[in-house]
Amino acid sequence: MTHSSLIFAVLAFVGGMLVAAQGPIYARLSAGLNRDFLLSVFLAFSTAAALTGALAFLSGSFRNLTLTTLTHLPLWVWLGGVFGAIHVVISMQSIPALGVTLFLVIVVTGNLVGAAIYDHFGAMGLEVRSFSLMKAVGLLLVVVGVGIVVRA
Repeated sequence: MTHSSLIFAVLAFVGGMLVAAQGPIYARLSAGLNRDFLLSVFLAFSTAAALTGALAFLSGSFRNLTLTTLTHLPLWVWLGGVFGAIHVVISMQSIPALGVTLFLVIVVTGNLVGAAIYDHFGAMGLEVRSFSLMKAVGLLLVVVGVGIVVRA
């Protein structure tokens, strides 16, 4: 593994730990707002939008933003934020019932199955990476792992 790959691997690990913290944070936010998931998601995303907007402004990211650039993007790129909001709502509702570990094991399983499908078909402009027997075995082992966590 190269030095830069190792740095990115560590960053990915830290990112994963931050994702694990998001669910309980969102669940507590929702509980504190009488389980009003719409208000909770709005407040959470407003915080994120304000922070990233300020950082983008300070870094000069908005200099190259034009209406032409925005209108030439495929419509499906706007689904990322929608999917994020849906995931947050799901986490707010599921974590109190499942716990963080089981919730995230199931989420990661969904991530991996989705990723295998997206890779296989080259979805969203990805390079096609065909599904294989070894990937199927790996995914099956992940599903077995979910079963073990459920019983733990």
